[in-house]
Amino acid sequence: MCRLFTAIFLMFCMPMAIYSQLPDDFPAITAEDMPGAVISSPRVFTGSSLFGYMNGGAELYLEYGFSLASITEITFMGGKYKTEIFRMKGPEEAFGIFSVSKFKCLDMPPYAAFTCRTRYQLQICKGPYYISIINSSGTVADSTASAQIGGLLAARIADGELNLPEYLPGIPEESIKTSCFLAKGRLGIVNGDPDLEDSFKGIQNYTSVILKGDEKYTISVKFGDSESMKKFIEVNGIEVTGTKEAADDSKLPEFLSDNHILFEKTR
Repeated sequence: MCRLFTAIFLMFCMPMAIYSQLPDDFPAITAEDMPGAVISSPRVFTGSSLFGYMNGGAELYLEYGFSLASITEITFMGGKYKTEIFRMKGPEEAFGIFSVSKFKCLDMPPYAAFTCRTRYQLQICKGPYYISIINSSGTVADSTASAQIGGLLAARIADGELNLPEYLPGIPEESIKTSCFLAKGRLGIVNGDPDLEDSFKGIQNYTSVILKGDEKYTISVKFGDSESMKKFIEVNGIEVTGTKEAADDSKLPEFLSDNHILFEKTR
């Protein structure tokens, strides 16, 4: 009987122990960082288990290339903060999630190259990580505490290689930060700008960085194979000469490299 009880106990407890573990290099906030704070044990999600946390939004993260997530509740100086840390497969994937999640930023704090602060949320993209810190009341005190949490987390993440100017050569860095989004599939396009859904209908195996201007889109798409690019050109009726060398002589559309095209589309 005791052996049976032990077996049942281990069956239920072992998955919970694995569920809560995080790699040593995963950024986290500890009680030593914020004396007086109450920090919950992290809820950890990998792969399709993310549906258990965000049933309506997990598909978007999986499309970009989701790896691991840690969700922590922090109570500090009377405020409550939900800290979501998502590790994606790389810096491009992390920026992609950030770029389609940010909305009407009040400012962009200097914790990392890509940040967005609103009254109730602070978002940070650095290396392969996308971080969201949500507060409950939107007060100045909440903003200050969120900044403390965000700054600590960002400092524990090494910069990752993300070369957005490679996609949009000649575009000012400030415009890239404020007005572009990165998509790797239909959900990324729909969340970034649903008006572009038809332009990517049926297209797969690509990474697209899209700059939204007042009158036009500047669209840069890198494909994993030539067939995907050929189909995209046909769907969008893009007139090209067919060779990189000839296309380089004109302004746009332009082949930036093999299977990588840059063009403009009227809004």
